[in-house]
Amino acid sequence: MKETSFRHRRLLLLALIAAVMVSACRPDDTLDITPSPTPTPEPTATPTPTPVPADFVDPYEVNLGVMERLIEMLPDPLPAGEEEWKRNFEEGNEGVKNIRGIRRPAVGREIYYYTQQGSKMSLNFAVFPDEEGAIAEFDRKQGLRSSLVNLAEDDAFRKPNLLGAGLYGSFALFQIDNYFVEVLVEIFTTSTSPLTPLANETLKFFERSRAEFEAVAGDPAEEDG
Repeated sequence: MKETSFRHRRLLLLALIAAVMVSACRPDDTLDITPSPTPTPEPTATPTPTPVPADFVDPYEVNLGVMERLIEMLPDPLPAGEEEWKRNFEEGNEGVKNIRGIRRPAVGREIYYYTQQGSKMSLNFAVFPDEEGAIAEFDRKQGLRSSLVNLAEDDAFRKPNLLGAGLYGSFALFQIDNYFVEVLVEIFTTSTSPLTPLANETLKFFERSRAEFEAVAGDPAEEDG
């Protein structure tokens, strides 16, 4: 009996010693393990934008002023062929629509006309900063119109030109320096096509009025900003 009691006390003592040793080996709960803050990077200076020169002229604004003056000067009515053509202000935005595919700084507008007999047509003008832009537009429109009608050069008009007629309308394309000009006859009710007389009258107007509608390019007060 005494031997059993002694064994129990011995085991208890060993357990107490082991508990003390384990407690001594535990890490201190008060150890600070908070991660160090990440340093904030130094702010970089925002580059100062280059100021626009005082004498800078926006080519888009120049082309826009020329186009708006050209449209103001268009004849209304426009006599051509067997009918008298009047501006159709019910189409587009008060008779004018932007031409698809024309990108700034170029400006392109389609201006609508009609006759009392039911004929419809439009005059398309595009002004570019340089001749290369007008040539590219002439080639682009040639590709588009060639899928609808057979186009051919007409010696009766200034070159380069392309004219054609078919089931989808009649077209006359011209490239004049930095301008592209197109006469597009959608429907005509007369016995003969009005394309040729319309093209003639359009070119006459252009040459007759060019100096005046281009004059706004040299007069900032006339430009629509």
